[in-house]
Amino acid sequence: MTALLLLTGPQAGRRHEITGEVIIGRSPSCTIALEDAKVSRRHVRLVVEDGEAKVMDLGSRNGTLVNGEKLEGEVVLLPGDRLQVGDSTVLYEPSARASLSDREADGEVYSSPVEELIPAVGPVAGLYHAGVALISATSEAMVLRRSAEELARGVNAEKGAALLGGTEGLMTAAVVGAEAVEVPRSLVRGALERKEAGRVKGVLCAPLIASGGAPFGILYAERPEAFTEEEQRTIAALGRLAGEAITSVRARGDGSAMQVALIGSSRQFRKTVEAARRAATGADTVLIHGEAGTGRTLMARYIHSRSSRGLGPFVEADCRRPPIEVEEFLFGRTSAPGVPPQSSALLKADGGTLLLKNLEALPRHLSERLARLIAKKVAPARQGGEEPVDLRIMATGPVALDAMTARGELDPELGRALSGQQVEALPLKERRPDVLQLFEHFAAAVARGRRKEPPSLSPDTRRLLVDYHWPGNVEELKGVAERVALLYAGQEVPALKLPAEIQDGPQETPRTLAKMISRLERDAISEALREAKGKKIRAAAILGISRPTLDKKIEEYQLVVEKKRS
Repeated sequence: MTALLLLTGPQAGRRHEITGEVIIGRSPSCTIALEDAKVSRRHVRLVVEDGEAKVMDLGSRNGTLVNGEKLEGEVVLLPGDRLQVGDSTVLYEPSARASLSDREADGEVYSSPVEELIPAVGPVAGLYHAGVALISATSEAMVLRRSAEELARGVNAEKGAALLGGTEGLMTAAVVGAEAVEVPRSLVRGALERKEAGRVKGVLCAPLIASGGAPFGILYAERPEAFTEEEQRTIAALGRLAGEAITSVRARGDGSAMQVALIGSSRQFRKTVEAARRAATGADTVLIHGEAGTGRTLMARYIHSRSSRGLGPFVEADCRRPPIEVEEFLFGRTSAPGVPPQSSALLKADGGTLLLKNLEALPRHLSERLARLIAKKVAPARQGGEEPVDLRIMATGPVALDAMTARGELDPELGRALSGQQVEALPLKERRPDVLQLFEHFAAAVARGRRKEPPSLSPDTRRLLVDYHWPGNVEELKGVAERVALLYAGQEVPALKLPAEIQDGPQETPRTLAKMISRLERDAISEALREAKGKKIRAAAILGISRPTLDKKIEEYQLVVEKKRS
């Protein structure tokens, strides 16, 4: 049945099946009533006739958007179109083209369990199982490892390997049955230069290749007995399957290392960056601890990007989400009617890094299971059971590992599994020399996106930014910088344009009338000096006070006078 799915807004997550006429608005009498001040009482009408949905704005105050464009007149919706009504995003889902029917199938029905129809032995069975294993791989490292395993199993080899590289040199990516293998150069050239699958007695070699491309690696198998022509066909088919799987995994990523910059040059911050660089060179687990908003996740990305796993996946698991969501994300889920299975985060991060954000919020029952999997270096397999994984664990938390354990926020077993290096993310109040550099960085990024010049800061504005205590740390500073850049691009920003809490500074006692008057007086003097381009006589005239009185007020409020040429 035709339906509207509300993705955001006051009814986010609800699905409304619709027939005939549907009115969306703020009035309780509407078919879909939205408690949203931006929505008119009768905002938009949608009519379904003969499987076609037509939508029309009803003269609403703020208008209706269809796929980001303002709705004018009557428009026919297409599958997947999105309406924007106030704060609500509404997805249009037409009736399914396929439906259930009560009619009986003509003729005799021959039914068998699926598992009995799938081949269990022989070359076809081997390729089937290899295909399933490769399709479900979530990283390049997993594709290579499973390719080597399925090859060794499929051709009864003692050694199997999947290798990447060219004829100048091969990088062993995965080997089973031995610590290392030595591949005859003539077979490598045949595979990589002529796309050939070759065999010589007890050796098999075939290219890793996707459709329409050149080989980028090889599959290799070895055993004492000679291989058959059928087994040569098997390795050729498996090389093509593995090549397609690697290409698919790469297509899901961006194919390059993430670029992460840590902004700041203060002595305190340089020590933190150096600790992060040392962590990047190792393979131990890493805990990044500090106050919220200090850039803990960015630090984790920095460490990952500069590690040997920089080209691998970087998977983030936020432990603050509802426990059922955290459990499904970390450990995966089996399929259900209409819901495909979900691979675990541990599998997705194979060959890369798994970041456990806000570790202190992880429920205890999940901590115990996660600790066991980390210790065994395995992950829940999609088909059931467990399979080995190669990944690095990083985590973020408010305090050091032993402190979280002592406070009862972390299961001791998980604490032992995560013991390794620790990096402290400093609060912004401990790296004040970086405040202006960070502000200018964030403001310039917004200005570039709008193709405008970034704002400049008056001396008083710069002083207030540095003196402010920034309880929200870098995240709060970023929000202020972006707002200033949006409102005052290409302009000088006087102190009175900053948010009130920054102008006021730390509020140890409640505001009084005297303090509020002082703030207004300081802002007026600052604005007059700016208007007078730093000329005190002219500023005093604007304010209607004497020059000595102005000098006294400038000293009292610690204002910086900057003279400018006309």
